[in-house]
Amino acid sequence: MIDLVKLTLAAGDGGDGKVSFRREKFVTKGGPDGGDGGDGGSVLIRSKAGLTTLRDFAGVKTLKAGRGQNGGRRKKIGFKGEDKILEVPVGTVVYLLGENQIASKRRQNSLLTVEASSGGKYYLEDENQGIPPRDPDNQIELLDKKLELFTFREAEQELLVCRGGRGGRGSVHFKSSTKTTPLEAEYGGFGEQKLVYLELKLLADVGLVGLPNAGKSTFLSKVTKANPKIANYPFTTIEPNLGIMYLGEDQRREELVVADIPGLIEGASQGKGLGLDFLRHIENCQSLMFILFLEEAVIFDEKLDDQKKAEMLWQQYQQLRQELAQYDEKMLTKRATVTINKIDLYTSKQLDAFRSYFIEKNVNLIFFSTVTGEGLGEVKKVLSSQLALDRE
Repeated sequence: MIDLVKLTLAAGDGGDGKVSFRREKFVTKGGPDGGDGGDGGSVLIRSKAGLTTLRDFAGVKTLKAGRGQNGGRRKKIGFKGEDKILEVPVGTVVYLLGENQIASKRRQNSLLTVEASSGGKYYLEDENQGIPPRDPDNQIELLDKKLELFTFREAEQELLVCRGGRGGRGSVHFKSSTKTTPLEAEYGGFGEQKLVYLELKLLADVGLVGLPNAGKSTFLSKVTKANPKIANYPFTTIEPNLGIMYLGEDQRREELVVADIPGLIEGASQGKGLGLDFLRHIENCQSLMFILFLEEAVIFDEKLDDQKKAEMLWQQYQQLRQELAQYDEKMLTKRATVTINKIDLYTSKQLDAFRSYFIEKNVNLIFFSTVTGEGLGEVKKVLSSQLALDRE
């Protein structure tokens, strides 16, 4: 899944104003008629429903909007440069890493005057001389730390990231009683350039939390129409999967978005395994569902009594909570459902022992099996209740 990209975005410079004078059959020395340059195109980011990754930007380093057209004779205004629009999934966060001089000025002073944002004047010795070159404003200075600009939380939101440069004024604007033949006009203003970081964080109602092989992907496939890759080896899930769980009757059913995210291992909050990918995506989930399990070798190990197995499940639950807390303590403030998968492999005595052990620690358990489907209805009912609370 492509969910992290770094891009240099460049708005278009404004077109240069024109130096020219009326030259018609019976008018050999008319007044100035140099037109204005067109504004440069801007760079915008827009959220779009249906997108799930930032794949369109894989391998892309720079995206540019169009430059404004120069002004022409007879007061003709140059065409505006074409805007560049980036479409991203809902849940995308935009961070600013660096910017050029004009962008920095405008960020620090949103009321920047027209004069301050213009490209400045240029002067010619005669009408047919080419426009003198100037130093570009294309050096991006990095910020001390990244700055969060915006989070797209719903479809069709739009962010103006880089504003196009203002078109330069033509010579027609510089005529006066003392200057009847002005050989001056304005350069187009520089377009903003920024180095940005796009990060996609899933926006789901429920995030599935568990160790590799806990059965999260199978659970998702059973309660939604998602088709995640499933196999019996660690890290089958290497990228997040989303599924829609429908709750209630057809006429009044609600949708609950469930996120299956790469399994968590010890040390995930320090970057081990796929942990940081997991934690970054679980951050925006409204509530959590912990899925606990024991390996079959442990379940059928007669040397371990039921109390010991219950303790192992509790330790697994604490390990998952610890990794969440080390990443961000706010994770533990989310509503949570604690479940145990693969109950078709346990005896009723074992299930009673597990339930009693967790109740003593003020945690209720829900049991289910993705193989037989037992308990899935109860899980959906609890998640539905949590959804109602989260949406109040």
